[in-house]
Amino acid sequence: MTKLKIPDFKTLEEAADYWDTHSFADHLEDTEPVEIEVCLPRRRIMLEIDSELSEKLKRVARKKKQSYDKLINSWIREKIMQEAAN
Repeated sequence: MTKLKIPDFKTLEEAADYWDTHSFADHLEDTEPVEIEVCLPRRRIMLEIDSELSEKLKRVARKKKQSYDKLINSWIREKIMQEAAN
């Protein structure tokens, strides 16, 4: 089997056309590992929570030794997964 070499592309369109008709698996020997750092932006939203509920939330978070925003995120994630399963 002939080894394929990844061509030098002049444009993104040229690269897209090539990869539309070729498999990356055929080029594994022509690649090398790289390390990249990805910082995905988080979207912050503000929610109104009454003060009594807020204090209870903070107490639960302290008891679980985590921040209340992470606790809220985990609870919301759990609920969404439950709803999605229904």
